[in-house]
Amino acid sequence: MDVAAEPTRNLSGATGGHSGRMGSRITGIIVAAVAMTAAANCFLKYVWWTACYSAWRGIPKLAAQWQAAGTRASFYGWSLLILEVASVALVFILIRSRSGGVVGNGLRLVGSAAIAIAGTGVLAWVVSLLKQGAS
Repeated sequence: MDVAAEPTRNLSGATGGHSGRMGSRITGIIVAAVAMTAAANCFLKYVWWTACYSAWRGIPKLAAQWQAAGTRASFYGWSLLILEVASVALVFILIRSRSGGVVGNGLRLVGSAAIAIAGTGVLAWVVSLLKQGAS
């Protein structure tokens, strides 16, 4: 039996050549959306704990509370920053560039940052409406 004469078989089990890439792009979009939603939630918690810290600072009876609020605000601020950088990186990976080089990658990075920041902002608005029980 001549191996070269045999038709090539798709060993991956996928039905089309693009379905594997399409599935990974959809997974990437979902992961980026989840990271942006988590960043939006961290943003809202950061704003809340920063407001509590500002309101309670300087009141001797509430010294323990404002110190805890400061710690929580710092934690949520850093969490927001890390999740936003991860979102930018994920969107950067998902955006395809036809032109390589420094200019093409620079434009991809700026676009990725704009998409991630805008997405986080919109999701922060939606999450705040959901937490308040929009009426």
